[in-house]
Formats: sequence, C-alpha cells, structure tokens
Amino acid sequence: MKTLELITVWEKEYVRIQHSPDEKLIWNEWKGVIPSLKLREAITYACNFILEHDVELILADYRNMCSPTFEDQVWIAKNSAEVLQHSKLRRVANLLAQDIFQQIAIESIYETASKVPLPCISKDFVYKNDALDWLLSSD
Repeated sequence: MKTLELITVWEKEYVRIQHSPDEKLIWNEWKGVIPSLKLREAITYACNFILEHDVELILADYRNMCSPTFEDQVWIAKNSAEVLQHSKLRRVANLLAQDIFQQIAIESIYETASKVPLPCISKDFVYKNDALDWLLSSD
C-alpha cells in the first residue's frame, strides 16, 4: 500500500479532517461525545470541503466516537445527503468500532440518507488498511 500525503485542514478536540489532494481523499477522525452544535458544524465544514475540493474518496473513522443522538443522526443524514448528492464522491469507507450502538447509529444515518440519490458507494471496515486498500483500488 502506498503512503498517503495528508494535510490537516481542520482540527478540533472532537474531529480531525485530513486531505490528500493527490488521491482526492479526506480522512475524518471523529472522537468522543460530540455536542450537537459542534457535530453539525463539523459535518457542514466537511461537506463544503468535499464540494470545494472535488473529493472523491472518504475514510470516515468512527472508532473513537460515541453514537450521536437520534436527532443528530437524522440531521446528518438529511443535510449531508442534500449537499453531497452534487459532489464527485465515488467511495466512502467507514471505520467502525465494535460497539453495536455505534454501528446501528451509522447504519441509521446511511438508511435515512439513502432517500437522496448519492453518487457514491459505502462500505464498513474494522481495519484502516483494509479500508484504504478498498478506497484506493482501481476496480
């Protein structure tokens, strides 16, 4: 696997967003319990960044994040889907923790977002290298 050149474009105590312009990839590392307003601010920033930089690949790392509230799950799904349907996204790899509640929360977000046609496919992973291999594969 090749080495990614990553630039940190946004960092807060609850999220770090890194960008690889060469691969048209962003890597979002979510951490802890995120207050609703801060979570929504981060999601809005990430969606706008994806559009502005023609991002095609996302590595969404939820392994250290606590499940968002149901209201936030619905907000994330609706708002991100509305914005990202106009993006150049091709693939989204989700790194999930072993926590079943977190897995259900992520599934709920994708299920709600699926009401809007998105240009990408998503897949869940446990290991970062497996997720990156899939994101960067040419098939």
